[in-house]
Amino acid sequence: MSFNCRVQCCLALCAALLVAAPGALGAQQLGAADTLHVRLLDRVHSHHRARPAVRALVIAPLEGAGGRVVLPPGTILSGRYAGSGMERFGGKRHWLALRFDSASVPIYDAASDTVRAAISMRIVAMDDARETVDSAGRIVGPVIPSVIHSKGDWAVVALGILHPVTAIVLATTLEGEMKERHRSVFLEPGTELSAVLTQPVVLSRGTEWKPPPPVTRGANPDSIARSVPLRAMLHGRNVPSDIVGIAVIGTAGQLREACAAAGFTRAAPMTLGSDLKTIVKSAKGEGYGAQPVSELVLGGRAPDMVYEKVVDSFVKRHHFRVWRWPANATDDDATALWLIAATHDTGITFSRQRDGFTHTIDPHVDRERDKVVSDLVATTRVAEMSYVPRVAVAGGAMITDGKLAVLVLR
Repeated sequence: MSFNCRVQCCLALCAALLVAAPGALGAQQLGAADTLHVRLLDRVHSHHRARPAVRALVIAPLEGAGGRVVLPPGTILSGRYAGSGMERFGGKRHWLALRFDSASVPIYDAASDTVRAAISMRIVAMDDARETVDSAGRIVGPVIPSVIHSKGDWAVVALGILHPVTAIVLATTLEGEMKERHRSVFLEPGTELSAVLTQPVVLSRGTEWKPPPPVTRGANPDSIARSVPLRAMLHGRNVPSDIVGIAVIGTAGQLREACAAAGFTRAAPMTLGSDLKTIVKSAKGEGYGAQPVSELVLGGRAPDMVYEKVVDSFVKRHHFRVWRWPANATDDDATALWLIAATHDTGITFSRQRDGFTHTIDPHVDRERDKVVSDLVATTRVAEMSYVPRVAVAGGAMITDGKLAVLVLR
């Protein structure tokens, strides 16, 4: 074969490869105003003077045209402190500015095969934190409570007549809110943020990351959806509560490792000690990462595990309860089934049914189901995944499509 023929053959082969695998070899662009959901990997503090480096992990896929993933979970953002201080007027809130300017994007699941790109983004929201974000993208401390001396005080007085113990809890919580505005901004690793790109980003190579394929190995998702309970029940009462929206197949160790990698922590058991710690932490205006969760039952049993994500607020948190199903499965059984009921706490209310304070939840419960699933998928520990419709879910005030997410862990 002549030299020219060999060159033509090589060019033809390269062209064929480009057609067959355009995503891996072609450039990919992210648009300005695209939203990223990220989790801090480093502690940030508004009193830092040296302005150290800061990293964040992308925890949800960013889709482009046609639903293709253009920025996968597992992308590492790198940046630094861009400034900090305290307001001179108003509530004299502390503030902190972060600037992320570089992204390391995995081409596949392996972090060793990555492409780097310059980015420009602005933080727009904090997830479940007392801190807020201003129009400039700065993270600022809590605002001054505007009704602390009116509605709050009246609530304590009225509640003190009816239920003295819960009045003490409310009073200490309000006192904590008063002190909170004087604290510096202090966020632990695991705090989750939302940010928008302020300029288009061009990746020299497109990512080949894909979500897990449908469940096919040794499990029938439709059979699981038909056989498991739809809802957990209030402890000691025949009252339906949280919807069972996720079923996970794997060993106990695999589930614990996946939850930890996804940023969830184990909740403390609900005891007198944990209740007192809750009151003390609330009064001091501090978060409590292992705060207890009220007990629900499934098949008459308490949860085998309870996980949550808490930043620095008692009012809001992501959390879910886990039951082994059936109860006699062993920890090392790779085919064991774990049922999960997940809800997003968004506020506090007084419940006469429970005779005390309880959290209000986001009625769109599928959002929390999908949040937990997305967080677990981002760990790369989910091998297969299917969403299965169910015949009926008695949701009551909850809004749901009724689907059960079935995950197989690796």
